[in-house]
Amino acid sequence: MELLRRVCAYGGEWYLYSPQDYDRGGLTAANIHHRVGGVPRSLRASQLGQLFFPVWARRDRVSVFWSPRHQLPLYLPAGMRSVVTIHDLVWKRYGDTMRFPGRQIDGFLMPRSLRRADVVVAVSDFTRRELNACFTDISGPVEVVPGASHLLAPAAATVEQASPVQPYFLFVGTMEPRKNLKLLLLAYRAYTESCAQPLPLKIVGGRGWGGVDANQLVQALSLAPLVSVAGKVTEEHLYRLYANAHALVMPSLYEGFGLPVVESLSLGVPVITSRESAMSEVAGDAGLFVDPTSEGEVTRALLTLSSDRVLYASLKQRAPIEAARYDWDQSARKMAAILLS
Repeated sequence: MELLRRVCAYGGEWYLYSPQDYDRGGLTAANIHHRVGGVPRSLRASQLGQLFFPVWARRDRVSVFWSPRHQLPLYLPAGMRSVVTIHDLVWKRYGDTMRFPGRQIDGFLMPRSLRRADVVVAVSDFTRRELNACFTDISGPVEVVPGASHLLAPAAATVEQASPVQPYFLFVGTMEPRKNLKLLLLAYRAYTESCAQPLPLKIVGGRGWGGVDANQLVQALSLAPLVSVAGKVTEEHLYRLYANAHALVMPSLYEGFGLPVVESLSLGVPVITSRESAMSEVAGDAGLFVDPTSEGEVTRALLTLSSDRVLYASLKQRAPIEAARYDWDQSARKMAAILLS
């Protein structure tokens, strides 16, 4: 949404297609037109776009079709330029961490979309390398257009004037297998057993799939006194959670970008994250990197950032510098150049 809103401001006529209704906040300019299929939300409707979108695109005389996530319609009108954004290759690398239908759909449509697209957009250099390594028949160039933090500081009137908050580690992510929450909690338990004054851990994020129940894991590991589960929170609350954190801990198995890393860095908060996939690229010199399959490495990283004040200060100083590499306006300029050229 952040990228789309900015790109639309560059001019041209924009037709936004969806099988189901959606939040149109910020997308109400005169040059933006909405097409909605009216499919009930109870249905898994994303693939119905394969039927609707080519018909709408022909009727609207669209000159370029952009799919912001992984899949182009198979039968776009002849001669129509197409651009597809690829966020990750989870279906190929860690397919067992996805729902089966999503894995099958990506596996079928993504390779065909890559062969069809005039330009492929990756959200990180890591994803670009993944694409080039896994597919030798991509039709067009692969450009990198990353995301950025969209966190906004709460209005001054709503900021709580409270006593200093005790530092804590923070986890932000949807509760699903790829986020590696169970290993994090096992590593955190070992950390509490080795640290004289362990920092608490706060877990934030909505429920996903795969049977990952954060509260249940916390209870099973007897971590309730030190670990709290907030679930899904407002953006205002999330901002404060980041701002008061000692460090973000995000040992995901695989990410194509890693938005929480940028959000954390933008508020001057260092990160512990995986050296695999895009997260080390995003964190740059403001992160401590671990093997996401190694409980011991995660434990040692927690201990290090609890005790090594010199290293922590260095990472904290670098955090906003690394975050500054990711800017929505800069990404919008690049995306507009791709779409409107």
